[in-house]
Amino acid sequence: MAANYEIRGALPVRADFKHIHAQQFAESIARPAHVYFATDALTHSLVLRVRGALQQDEQQSVEDALEQFARKWAMAGAIFSRLRYGEPSFVPLGLASHVDLLAELDDLHAQLNAVLERQAFILKLFLAPDQ
Repeated sequence: MAANYEIRGALPVRADFKHIHAQQFAESIARPAHVYFATDALTHSLVLRVRGALQQDEQQSVEDALEQFARKWAMAGAIFSRLRYGEPSFVPLGLASHVDLLAELDDLHAQLNAVLERQAFILKLFLAPDQ
């Protein structure tokens, strides 16, 4: 299956989370995507990967279902890696307060990168011979 979409990550889950909950979730979004998951009762975590040749609305459906699932079962926030048509990005999931903080950190990271790029540009101007 040629994949144009993939989202993956690990989610810390509540103590009452069972493997069957992950299995039911995986089955609910399995077509047309391929879903891989593993649970660990000791660390209370779920590792998940959804991959496939998905249309835009199918991608959104997967992410909506994942957000709803995370709101129900997550113990904390997590950042999932997403690849859409070869473009990487990140998706914060989990507790709403944690998701807000993770999104704020992402915004600050983008701002910091912009400042560092501008700084590098200015420093290169010092090295350029006078014209």
